[in-house]
Amino acid sequence: MTNILAIARRILLQFAHDKRTLALLFVGPLIVLWLLSVLLGAGAYSPRLAAVDLPADFQAALEQQDARVWQVDTSEAERMLKNDEADAVLRMKDDTTLDIWAEGTDSTKTAAVMTAVSAALSDARKLAAEDMTATIDGKKEELAGKQAEAKARQEDMKAVLESITLTLPDAAKAQLPPELSEFLEGGPSPLDADLSDMFTFDITEFMPIQDIEMSYLHGNENWKMFDFYGPVFIGVFLFVFVFLTSGMSLVNERGAGTMTRFLTTPVKPTQILGGYTLGFGVLALLQSSIILWVAITFIGFPNEGAIWLVVLTAVSLALVSVTLGLLISGLASNAFQVIQLMLLFVVPQILLSGIFGLSSSPQWLQVLSKCLPLTYGVDALRAVMLRGASLMDICMNLTVLWAFIALFFVLAALKFRKKSARTAALSARLHKA
Repeated sequence: MTNILAIARRILLQFAHDKRTLALLFVGPLIVLWLLSVLLGAGAYSPRLAAVDLPADFQAALEQQDARVWQVDTSEAERMLKNDEADAVLRMKDDTTLDIWAEGTDSTKTAAVMTAVSAALSDARKLAAEDMTATIDGKKEELAGKQAEAKARQEDMKAVLESITLTLPDAAKAQLPPELSEFLEGGPSPLDADLSDMFTFDITEFMPIQDIEMSYLHGNENWKMFDFYGPVFIGVFLFVFVFLTSGMSLVNERGAGTMTRFLTTPVKPTQILGGYTLGFGVLALLQSSIILWVAITFIGFPNEGAIWLVVLTAVSLALVSVTLGLLISGLASNAFQVIQLMLLFVVPQILLSGIFGLSSSPQWLQVLSKCLPLTYGVDALRAVMLRGASLMDICMNLTVLWAFIALFFVLAALKFRKKSARTAALSARLHKA
């Protein structure tokens, strides 16, 4: 028992003297938990709808739903849909058919659009039923009044005819038509029948939308939620595994003494980092190609764009991860700290990259996601794989990714230069001693 307590005391003292590790043990999990609370605490998604010349009653009902609705013309609606500024365009295909033109890549957003449209149609039909009931009641009252007036005139006419027939001889009375005789004897009048169905009206005046048709800008009705998140998984897995491999590799080199020997040679820190980046870049190219081939061929991920553009984006994202791993490994003292620093530098990027929808999250969180490289990589992969984007369409995303590569490389080089200076100074002191 004494030995166990001694070993436990030694471990605790090691953590107590390692302030960085101690801080990361508490700060990292708290940051991740806080981000999760903000993301999962956001409200339900409100679909973005572009409305083109919809019937007034349905338009009013649609604006009462939990949706963002813009009344635009056809050209503006198409532009919004193609630029992912709207989830669907609502327009009338003909006099009675509503056409829902969905963006289509995210089945969750498409379902939210259908929920809003169904609720609006339900509300519009309730109002239409009330209007139809009021119209029918008004018609019935009108018919009842006309029926009363007609009966009054008939009674007057009957009295006049009776007074006339009293003056006729029996022979003349025998010559009267049977209908007149029956009427004078109190027979039924045609107006005694139910007249409520003797009028008609056009039902489209009350419910102009009788049918719904669905069309898609991207994908089809068979696309599922997994298809939308496929590019996210590819980007996240590449980023995480390459980060761990590059970060751990450099730390292991330092622990084995290889990095110290490198730093005492004429080899410059930028050359060391350049060699690591190039080597891991080649591995990232092979890894990306194999992962994409398996994901598209066997797993069934959709891909609407050029495969070389998908590979280029994946390799660019992997190089960002390589340079970030090299930077983090320069900050970490051991492999354990690399894992801890991952909670601060990688996990938040995963949470904000697109796994969780940010449309309903606070504005500052959406801005923060635009400051992280993984967001641009995932957006580019989605644009190519789901929307068939061209190189020009994702040029900005790739430019940002390579800007992050340059930034992380420079920061890592500066960190290595400091280590090189300290190593050289230590070597000089040892040589004098």
